[in-house]
Amino acid sequence: MNPRTPRGRLRDALLRVGEGRQVPEPDLRTAVEIALSELAQAMLGERSRVSLVTLGSEDHTWGRNLGLRLADYDVGLPDLLWAADESDLPTQVRESCPALGQNEWEAALLVCKLIFTALESEPEPVPDEATRHPHRLPRPARAVVRERFCQSLIAIAERSELPQDELTTQLRTTLLDFASETPDNQEAAQHVAVLPIEQPQPAMRICLSPSGSSLAQVLLSADGCPVPDCVLDEFPDLNQDEWNAVIQVSGLALLAFEAEPACTTG
Repeated sequence: MNPRTPRGRLRDALLRVGEGRQVPEPDLRTAVEIALSELAQAMLGERSRVSLVTLGSEDHTWGRNLGLRLADYDVGLPDLLWAADESDLPTQVRESCPALGQNEWEAALLVCKLIFTALESEPEPVPDEATRHPHRLPRPARAVVRERFCQSLIAIAERSELPQDELTTQLRTTLLDFASETPDNQEAAQHVAVLPIEQPQPAMRICLSPSGSSLAQVLLSADGCPVPDCVLDEFPDLNQDEWNAVIQVSGLALLAFEAEPACTTG
């Protein structure tokens, strides 16, 4: 990892959530929020709404896990992106990325949702005592398929010596191993590739195929777009700032798993 840079610090903070170590939950939350804020300040300036996103827990019938959530609405980012499935390609994004197609837009949302899900901690049983003191429990380590998917993301940012075809194959294979080979997931996997983008500096990035658009830049170009109707149908109280926060954090998280531009790697 390269924690000396904002991208590296965010990558490190996100990966620590699912590592299974006995790190207090408040410490993990603080690290994620600080890293998000730092990268957002550099990339978005005053437009940033990432303070509306936090690291929080959710209880399921099968256990409790940590992940990125809207602080006030208390809903996970993967759930919001899931609700946006099959939403229309925003006009603003089409203007910014004219080669991008509807299928690639849908793939971008799905892949981002899967990445956020992979970065969550594994569900853990919550006994009564732990409910009162959840931060005292050691979290279980990532399952093998989740860990392999995370490692394929790390390789894009940190294994510049690997051929792009190998990085692409690893990304697609581990994504499907983690998410299951449903038709939607298979189609989305075929729409992602690891490519070297030359502007502004050469760096390996997750891109969409066939347009070649950077996945992170596609998401960031949607900043400020109206909340899709399909999202409002499921989350009627969601406001525009909260949706902007979801889109911004999605783009920044993807930036964190891109190779560092040459001028910042030192």
